Amino acid sequence: MGTINQRPFSVIGWQAALALATSVVLLPVFGLVAAYSAFTGGMISVIANAFFALRLFSNKGSWQVDHLAAVTYRGVIGKLFLTIALFLLVVVLVKPLNAAALFAVYLWIQVSPALIAGVLNKT
Repeated sequence: MGTINQRPFSVIGWQAALALATSVVLLPVFGLVAAYSAFTGGMISVIANAFFALRLFSNKGSWQVDHLAAVTYRGVIGKLFLTIALFLLVVVLVKPLNAAALFAVYLWIQVSPALIAGVLNKT
C-alpha cells in the first residue's frame, strides 16, 4: 500500500553519478573552478528531481486523477522554488564560479533521464 516505487530513485542515483563523472571529465580540461561549478549545477538538478520524485512517488493517498494531478502540481511548484533557491544560494555563496559550467551541467542532468531510462530498460 504505502510502498515507494524505486525506479525513479535509481534514475536519480544515475543522475548523481553522471554529474560527478561530468565534473571529473571537466577537471583536467577546464580546471577546478569549472569542475566544481559543473558538479554544483548537476547536484542542483539532482536535489530538485529527488524532491519531485519523493512528492510524486511516495503518494499514500488515492490514485484518482484529481488527487494525482494535485500532487503533481504541488511537486512541480515545489521543485521550481527549490531550484530557484538553490541557484540563488550558489550564485551568492560560491566564489569563484563558472556560470557556463554551472548552467550547462544543470541542463545536461535535466535531459539525462531519457538517456538513463534507455540504459535501465536494457538491463
